Amino acid sequence: MFFTIFRGSMKLAKTALVLALASAGTMAAAESQVTLYGTIDGAVVVNKAKGGDATVSLDDGIAGGSVWGLEGSEDLGNGYSVGFLLENGFTMDNGAAGEDGKAFSKQATLSLSGNFGELAFGRMGGLASYEGSYSIWDASPLGTDYLQGGLGNTFVTGQINNNSIVYVSPEFGGLKIHAQYSNGVEEDTQKWSRNSHYYGLGATYEIGNLSLAGIVERFDNKGAENKDKDKATIVYSLSAAYDFEVAKAFFGYQYASRFHGFDQLEDVTVAGKGMNQNAFTLGAEVPAAGGTFKVAANYGFGKVKSADGVVVGDEKLSNDKFNRFTVGAAYEYPLSKRTFVYGWGAYATAGKMLKEKAVEEDFKSWSLGLGLHHAF
Repeated sequence: MFFTIFRGSMKLAKTALVLALASAGTMAAAESQVTLYGTIDGAVVVNKAKGGDATVSLDDGIAGGSVWGLEGSEDLGNGYSVGFLLENGFTMDNGAAGEDGKAFSKQATLSLSGNFGELAFGRMGGLASYEGSYSIWDASPLGTDYLQGGLGNTFVTGQINNNSIVYVSPEFGGLKIHAQYSNGVEEDTQKWSRNSHYYGLGATYEIGNLSLAGIVERFDNKGAENKDKDKATIVYSLSAAYDFEVAKAFFGYQYASRFHGFDQLEDVTVAGKGMNQNAFTLGAEVPAAGGTFKVAANYGFGKVKSADGVVVGDEKLSNDKFNRFTVGAAYEYPLSKRTFVYGWGAYATAGKMLKEKAVEEDFKSWSLGLGLHHAF
């Protein structure tokens, strides 16, 4: 009799424990959410640079980079929530990480949201970088994608910064204010005056089918490794997009003062006062045959302000003025809600300083190809 009662009590205790654990798991699931997400993109690319041979390759990230990430949030009650976002890039064709030494090279942020807006800390893209959750520039249907057709071939598109804080205000009649600061775009382990800082201030405004953005960014170029860059880089960026329903039009303008390099010449740094440039973009996306056709043209012109000029290898380029022009078109056809196939063609050319023999192959080229893009 005693053993029968004991066994019955043990069963009840085990049942109660299982129910308690299940209840705790349900409460935890109700209070917080974690999502695994990402994109995988690959394409067969034909590319030819000025004076070189045409190449055929399997490339990654043509219509958007391949990334994976973890996103989570917890409801704190009373309209407040805390969230995190951890995102890393990778190359699909060989499986390599996006950036050596970083587990999450794209974004790593912790945020607090409420009726005051949103405040976030960590590694994030600048306001006009076209990188991550806090970039607000929307100047082209191609963005920084599709090789030569992307904005990075003509514009100064910023970067991803470490040690950052960003504030996004609540919406006031369609208007939002965005402010961002980095205490050290790479490291902030030295005294303040020796860290390279980023400052960004922007506003977005939406009314009906019209979306506007205006951004000013400042890179102070401090730090021992940047002592040859004696002036801060200041970039003003504007964008406008209007949805006509039968088509969506895009426009962008940028003035970059004292910037110090071109994306196409990774090893070349222009010291001192750097370069100034005006740049424009015009584009459209149109629904067509069940998919979307996108086209954009970009033009920039500027002048070298540095007394040292531009030196490539051992050769100093003779002209102090330059211009560059790119155009690209793409067609994206959805196979499902998360997958689309695409084709594109893009062309880039340049003049004055950038058509000199030492650099023309970096600025004059074309590409075309077919690819597949999947989101999960």
